[in-house]
Amino acid sequence: MRTRFHVSRLTCGLTAAAVALTLAGCGAASNAESQSDVIRLGETSGISGPAGGYGKALSEGQQAIFRAVNDAGGVNGKKIELTLLDDGLDVARAVQNVRKLVTDKNIAIVGGSGSGSIDAIVPVLDKAGVPLLFPAKSSPSFVNTVVPQAFALVPTFPDQAHAVVSAAFQKTGAGSVFLVRTVSDQNDAIFAKVETAVRDGGGAFLGTAIVPFGADVTPVALQLAEARPDYVVFTSAPAETTKIVNFLAGKDMLPKKAILGTSSLPGNTFLQGTPPSAHGLLFSLAITKPPADPSAAECLEAVEKYYPGAEVDTVTTFGCAIAQTVVAGLEMAGPNPSSESLADAFASMRDHQTSPLIPPVTFSRDSHMGLTSLPAVTVKDGVYEAVESVSVPVLQ
Repeated sequence: MRTRFHVSRLTCGLTAAAVALTLAGCGAASNAESQSDVIRLGETSGISGPAGGYGKALSEGQQAIFRAVNDAGGVNGKKIELTLLDDGLDVARAVQNVRKLVTDKNIAIVGGSGSGSIDAIVPVLDKAGVPLLFPAKSSPSFVNTVVPQAFALVPTFPDQAHAVVSAAFQKTGAGSVFLVRTVSDQNDAIFAKVETAVRDGGGAFLGTAIVPFGADVTPVALQLAEARPDYVVFTSAPAETTKIVNFLAGKDMLPKKAILGTSSLPGNTFLQGTPPSAHGLLFSLAITKPPADPSAAECLEAVEKYYPGAEVDTVTTFGCAIAQTVVAGLEMAGPNPSSESLADAFASMRDHQTSPLIPPVTFSRDSHMGLTSLPAVTVKDGVYEAVESVSVPVLQ
């Protein structure tokens, strides 16, 4: 049963330089007896540093939900104690943090950001038998049981890119497509699956370009202006995507049919940084339904109570969805959850509506990817709006 949020405000808060935060009372449990009354969870994430805004927003969403659940009585009478350690997206610090969290008997590691950091901590957790639950990474390594302790909610970017092209063709017809990517270990797979989706849908694939993070986007923008595609698929970073879209809008050379994106695109960077002429063309997958959707009400209520004034976007709502899904697993894991019982609970989860922000979740012994569909969003009246659900099957 989901816990509703009618709670009083706690006084401790998350800061950008957060080192450790305990949600069972803003401090570590004082003795062994009180430890038995809490469920210990850990997180290592990039709260400081150049990408600290992402990690901070993700953690605020998670912690707002956990605090609300605690104030409503906890899970099976136990309070959730989340210890957050900042790794600044430094891989060595992330590994050090996780080793400490494992030593401190946390039964699971929750969330976390930084692709390299997440890759590095997986072997540590796998060896310790401690689950890694729903990191902000979309990787094929989480789709199967090669890493038995890792569970994910976000389908891989190659599968998302294939799905958004296929859905767009069904919605507005086949056409010519240009793909813009960032530097990623999934680049080859993204290219192959977009090309396949275009070919199978009867379109024409015009080409692709890679824009490294922080690079000058002008050469790629000029390529797009010359190609004049019907669709542009962006799997590049939101900041670079926004710059390219602005360049094209300024020259009245936006794509003829749609701007397509994976779940990394629809956030405040794109929404606030691009003109209305681009908003009407957006058709992008999203991690969750957007903050303006009625399904986000519980998340917004909790964030406002514990982080008043915090800017909420789809990263924050993803944090809420992560925490709500963790709570659902804890409820299934029994009155005294352990690493093993929690992993077993998720492995047995079938078509479970863990959060109103995401579709029903299904895991199995053979697949640790919980979602096979994502909401598609566009922009209406200056806010993101969910327009349909798009199937994102796992493709080989």
